[in-house]
Amino acid sequence: MRARRWISVVAGVVALSSPTVAHARGGGGSHGFHGGGSSHSGGSHGSSGGFGHGIGGFGHGFGFGFGSGFGAGGGGLLPLLVLVAVVLLILWLRSRRRKAAQTAGLNTVSDRTAHRSDTQARERAAQVGARVDAIADTDATFDRAALERRAVWLYTTAQRAWTARDHATLQQILSPVLYGKWADELRDYESRGEVNVVEILSGPVVELVDVANRAGEVNDTVTFRITATLNDVVRRTWGGDSLRKDGSTSPVEYWTLRKNPVGEWIVSSVEQAAEGAHHLTSAIETDGWDQKEVAREAVLEVAGRSAARGAGDLLSLTNISWSTDADAAVGDLSVLDGRFDRSVLEVAVERFLEEWVMNDGSLDFTSVRTAHRTVMRDAVITSVKVHSLVSRDPIVFRVTVDAEGVYYEVDRRTEQVLRGDARKRRPLTFAFGLRLDDTSAGAWSVVAAHAE
Repeated sequence: MRARRWISVVAGVVALSSPTVAHARGGGGSHGFHGGGSSHSGGSHGSSGGFGHGIGGFGHGFGFGFGSGFGAGGGGLLPLLVLVAVVLLILWLRSRRRKAAQTAGLNTVSDRTAHRSDTQARERAAQVGARVDAIADTDATFDRAALERRAVWLYTTAQRAWTARDHATLQQILSPVLYGKWADELRDYESRGEVNVVEILSGPVVELVDVANRAGEVNDTVTFRITATLNDVVRRTWGGDSLRKDGSTSPVEYWTLRKNPVGEWIVSSVEQAAEGAHHLTSAIETDGWDQKEVAREAVLEVAGRSAARGAGDLLSLTNISWSTDADAAVGDLSVLDGRFDRSVLEVAVERFLEEWVMNDGSLDFTSVRTAHRTVMRDAVITSVKVHSLVSRDPIVFRVTVDAEGVYYEVDRRTEQVLRGDARKRRPLTFAFGLRLDDTSAGAWSVVAAHAE
């Protein structure tokens, strides 16, 4: 609509700039102005959480026309002006497309776009289903039929609770981090006097497309690709309903389930079609997680055998200044206390990055709450270097972590990508605060995080 209004303005300017038009207006022709109208709606259909919602808007349009008789003379400038206007319009449209691509949100753009991966999803579901069936032979919680029923129940229950603003139910079926995000969105609607109503017209259809059988029951995850036909509107106390801005009635979403402390599958992450498509191509982890965790536990066990009491006293035993070369000083300490070995620090960082991924791609599972939702996945650590000693009691190091992976920041409300790329791996640098816990088998825990 904006493009059409811009074209009308350009056409008017070009026409009014020509001598023939100026003559026609003065010579009696005809011209007029008539009102036009349009409407559009906004909102988001949250990535790792929430359901489609729209914010009503209003539209307006205008048009004008005139009649004239073209005479001879003075017409040579018109073709040139038209050509210039066309060139400017093309450049403007290209600029708009580039800007939209760079700042696009992660919401479903259209049903056609969302369902382009239907065939790929079916093939992926067949592969994952076979793996899950094998796991179920030794772990009944991975029974595929039961998982599918649970996914359907969680989806329908969540839709009803969202519409009813039933916080008690949402708290039971969502992870704490995801519930916090949805609760913020519901309060945002309430502050505007709006209610997002989501009605399931058909479905849902669930396809199990990803699985991770990790060490520890609460770390297991399964991901379903869910489709349903919805009536998704925003109802206001002061006006009519508004449809979602993307116009999708059959959105695709990726729901990742994780076990709560009592062993029930709940929702830990919800991603829209574009953001969750990585589940269709990522490695299917069924045995690798156990092997990785066994190796980590072995590292910690070896380090624990040489752990010294009163680790704080060890800091003064190095011959290297903590202010000039903390990384070398830690290397010296690792000879006396294995907990200072670089491999032990890497275990703490790796576990933190995995927890980050499993918590709706957000740092909200820590005491850190960033202004925007920080999404990170598929991170592979390339190096961990101790940058400085922050505190002696307790011992806290600031470490610099180099990694490769997918990292981006999105607006919490609109899902607009503000920084990074949701589809490409790239080099990453993080600054973490690591604290030594003398009573913990894990030795180190992350107490601060920042992406550089």
